[in-house]
Order: sequence, then structure tokens, then C-alpha cells
Amino acid sequence: MPPEGPHTITLHAKGWDAAIAFRNGDQSLFQKLKSIYPRFTPFGLAKELSMAIHQKLGLPPSHGLLPFVHPDAFSMAQQYSFSHHRKPEIKLVPADLLFKVVDIAGIRLYCNPGTGVSTRLAEHLLKQVDTLAVVPFDAAGDGDVAVEKVPAPTYLPETAAHQGLRERVVGLLNRAPVAPQKVGVQTDDVYFYPTGMAAIYRTHEALMKVRRGPVVALGAVFHNTYHLFLEAPDGFKHFGQCEARSGVMDKLETYLKTETESGRKVSYVFAEFPSNPILVSIDLKRLRQLADQYGFIVVIDDTIGSFCNIDVLPAADIVLTSATKSFSGYADVMGGGVILNPSFSSYAAIKKIFQETFRNEYFAGDAAQLLANSADYLPRSTILNRNAAALASLFHTHASFILPLSDTAANYAAFMRPATDEVVPGHGCLLSVEFTTKAVAKAFYDNLEVHQGPHLGAHLTLAMNFNEMVWGKDEEEFKYHIGYGLRGEQIRVSAGLEEVADLVEVFEDALKFAEEEMRKKA
Repeated sequence: MPPEGPHTITLHAKGWDAAIAFRNGDQSLFQKLKSIYPRFTPFGLAKELSMAIHQKLGLPPSHGLLPFVHPDAFSMAQQYSFSHHRKPEIKLVPADLLFKVVDIAGIRLYCNPGTGVSTRLAEHLLKQVDTLAVVPFDAAGDGDVAVEKVPAPTYLPETAAHQGLRERVVGLLNRAPVAPQKVGVQTDDVYFYPTGMAAIYRTHEALMKVRRGPVVALGAVFHNTYHLFLEAPDGFKHFGQCEARSGVMDKLETYLKTETESGRKVSYVFAEFPSNPILVSIDLKRLRQLADQYGFIVVIDDTIGSFCNIDVLPAADIVLTSATKSFSGYADVMGGGVILNPSFSSYAAIKKIFQETFRNEYFAGDAAQLLANSADYLPRSTILNRNAAALASLFHTHASFILPLSDTAANYAAFMRPATDEVVPGHGCLLSVEFTTKAVAKAFYDNLEVHQGPHLGAHLTLAMNFNEMVWGKDEEEFKYHIGYGLRGEQIRVSAGLEEVADLVEVFEDALKFAEEEMRKKA
């Protein structure tokens, strides 16, 4: 710490204990940060814009107002703050919230507690903050805001970069398809959002209008995604254990049959392919068969496999991808993509909702940066594939204290794209290493000389004691996720673009410390 630049979305916090301190909100670490993923808390330019708005409004910084470009920021803040899912000690009442609307340089912002805007949009607005004008509106006076009284939004203008991104995604999706007959995505089937989580949230919101019913998730899913699903209006069913030997697809079929007989229909099934961080790949062919039989929608997040390596269109009604990761590749811009698949009968209903509800929230500066970054996506991906595979091979030689692989590799292979001159498909940049004890994992991690922090798909190799950091704060919840494989003894590694020999040498050095820790216990 601090990171490389004003828009960097990761950090380097050296050592196991530093990650735990970060998880627990250690202010001595947070005070050193310049920028990071906005889901944690605003830093750098985003914080500067927030402070400037407070000053212009004559409010103390303690009010915690942050700007959004979408008017539903108000209703979302209310739902989140007053939700029965919140623990009593942090549940708010309407009087705890403050809402303001301001215009800066022709862009309308809705200000309330939350995660705010991107750093590039903040940078753009800071240069013109003297144009800030308060937009009056009638709030209830007790922190409650009626949706119909919120001033109309301006949203954000689209540019050639937005269209360029859509064209690039379509070209990549249609390159070397697994099932050519399923190729049909057009540029107007691609929607970009400010973050991957925003894409997941907006898709969830849309599908609740298309087909009501419980949401089902298969395997490990990201922390924020899991908690979003917990609050699904018609319920949530999670099948965590998805190894081939678990019989999860038979269990899913039994659940679908039971729900159907009880008069309830599943809205959609969500899965990461493969899952982060334990890299389990569900049986997509069987899932598609069940979807056709029971009529639910299949939503696949292909971020980890990445669509240069895999083609999930033969199975998915909707493909989600975090463009923040290897598509961008340089850890300096965020974005999330939603791809609607015209090959399935659900398309017309889903498309209608997106056409009615989509409004651009993705800033032109972020779109331009993502378009520039992704120009070398294919050659970079070949290197990421190679480096991750080399590290996996290294760990296989130390199987005496590293636990074995998932048994779902065949499911992944079934959706790998054929090799072309442009890229040799592989398994992506990510691997997860599970040691026999936490002490051995810590000895390895504390002596691993790569950047240590959140994120994956970057130009630099990143490592992180991911499960301890993301899930470890809530012991009871962590126990549940440990039950299907998210263990504290795991280290997640995202291979970068370094020379493969240098990278292997760095990991070999760290493994020596793990071996020494093993000898102590022998």
C-alpha cells in the first residue's frame, strides 16, 4: 500500500495477519489506502467528490453522503438500511438517513449513504464541482423518500466506446464457438454496468419481473452475490456441494420436482463456471436439460473461466461476466457485462424487460479505458492460462501437503473453445491451493513474494487468503461455507503476466517455508 494509481482497484497488504486486520476494519491500514474496490468504502477521488459535495451543501462529512447516477439509489438505501436481514445493532430507522439531489456539469446525482460512483466519474465531476446546484424535492423529513417525488434522472451519455465494447464482446463470443448453431448474440443483446455486482443485481431485478419464484445457486458464489440471493423475495435455495461425486444434479432435479408439485416454480438458477475460489465446474449440459424440462432460466457467470477460454452460450439464457477481471486485465477500471442469449425461448420476455428498464450508468471514461485495456485480451489470456497452469503443475509435485483437485474437470472441458491462432484456450488465471493445516498455509503465504490483495485477472500475480478474509468474520456463516469446500487453509492465486520461470521460482521459495512448517509438526 498505497496502490499504483488513482484508479487502482486492488492493494498490496503483506502477510496473513494484514488481510485479517483489513477484514476487521483496522483503521491503521485503511488510512494508508488511496483507492480500492468501492464495495469496501470510498477512497481517493470518490471520497474527494463526496467531501466536496458535503462542503457545497454545508454538511459535516459525518453525514456520509455519496453520489449515484440512478434515482433508485434512494429506495435501495432505504431497503438496505431498514431490512429485517440486518442485525439489530446496525438496523437503522428513517431519521438516520439523509437524501439530497444535486446537478454538476449537467449530470444529476442522488446523494445518500452507499458506495458511490466510479473514480473516473468522480475525477470528471471534481473538475466542475463549482457548477453544483441543489435540486429541491419533497422528502418526508424523516429520511423517507417517496419514489414518485424523486427528481427525474439524467443518467450518463453513451459514447463510441460503449458501442465498441459491445462489438468487441460479440466478436469474442462468436469466435471459435462450441456450438455454432447457438451463435446469435447481437450488439444490442450486450449491456454494460459500472461493476460486475451491478450487473448481477440488475439481472436479478429484471428476472424477478420475468418469472417470479425461488432463486437457486449452485456451488460457491461471491459473498455479495450470496447475500443478494438470501434476500430474494420468493426464497433462496443453495446447493453448495457440487463436486461430481455429490450427485448435486439429482438433488436439484428432486428439488425442482417437489417445488413444481407444490405449485411453486423456480425463477432462475445461477452458477459461476467455474466457481470462485474452489474452481468447481457444474454439469452445464444436465442443467440445460433440466431448464428445458422445468422452464427456469439459466444464468451463468463465466468470469473465472473467461469467454476466450469457454463458451457457455449452449447452456445459458444469460451470461454474466465481470469485465473488471481478465477482460480488462490491468486492475484500473471496473465494469460488468450482461449478455442475453437469443437461442432460448426465454429471450423475448427477458429482452423486453431490459429494453424497458436499462439506463446507462457506465461512465464514458471507464468505457474508454476498458475498451483500450481489452484490446490485448486474447494474447494476455494465453499468458495467464500458461502461467496458472505452470503454477498448478508446481503444486502437484508437492501433493504430500496440498489436497487434491476437484473431480469436475470434464464438465469444464466440455465447454472449452477449440484452439485458434489467436489464443490457446486453457483454464484461466485462477487457482486455489489448499494446505493441510492453516499454519502451513500461513507459512507459505507470509513468505510468498507477490502482491497480496483482492482481485483477479490483473497483469501482476496476486495472492490472497481469500476465504479467511471474505467469510471469516462471521464464524457461524463461515462454518456453513466450509462444509462444501471454502476452507481457511486455502490460498487463492491469480497468475499475472510475469515470465513463467521467474514466477515458478518465487512460488518454489515460498513452498520451502511450508515444507519447514510441515517438518515441525511431524
